[in-house]
Amino acid sequence: MNTKRTSLDKPYREMLGSLMYIMLTVRPDLCFSVDYMGRYQQNPSEEHWQALKRVVRYLKDTRELTLVFKRDANAKRIVGYADADFAGDTGDRKSVSGYIFKVYGCAVSWSSKKQTTVATSTSEAEYVALSSAVTEAIWLNGILSDLHESENTPMQIFEDNRGCIAMAKNLECKRTKHIDVKHHFIRDHVANGLIDVQPIETEKQLADMFTKSLDVMRFKKLCVEIGLND
Repeated sequence: MNTKRTSLDKPYREMLGSLMYIMLTVRPDLCFSVDYMGRYQQNPSEEHWQALKRVVRYLKDTRELTLVFKRDANAKRIVGYADADFAGDTGDRKSVSGYIFKVYGCAVSWSSKKQTTVATSTSEAEYVALSSAVTEAIWLNGILSDLHESENTPMQIFEDNRGCIAMAKNLECKRTKHIDVKHHFIRDHVANGLIDVQPIETEKQLADMFTKSLDVMRFKKLCVEIGLND
């Protein structure tokens, strides 16, 4: 079967699709890179092709890395980490949302995605990212409930922006009037005790690796903390 190629005349989309499959199933460390390269799949340049090949080389050099699924008896049922890189795209100044969720200590869901609107502050960008994370938390909670793994305790989501946490708890009202109403459902779930948004130090924010490029040492450290081991 013939596959459609871009004007670059290289199998950019095919390679990106393969990386996306690997990222979604077993390699969360590829999440930000795959999302970033996916922004250029309509008309990639030679520079984008070379960057994509660097991702493939990284995957080849780290092919022994695997996710370890081992239930931690002391871990909570669902714990999430949400983060955002404010105005991370220098072209349109849209921010990047990222989150990761652990179930009984094991990473099961992660995401890196450019936001559809331009945030006017760091807190707003973080609030939009938190909105995506809360949606995922509710979905995971539904799956576990179907498996008869339910608890009465709220699901914790860690966020490193105090302004965002204040918005979620309805303590900051003046600065949220212009934010799309669809994001404010966070407050309902916080108020009814389903979601508990907790502060966390930036250095301990696992979702940081899903929003931006990091230095090698911090990237490797976060890989270990999310459960990637060789």
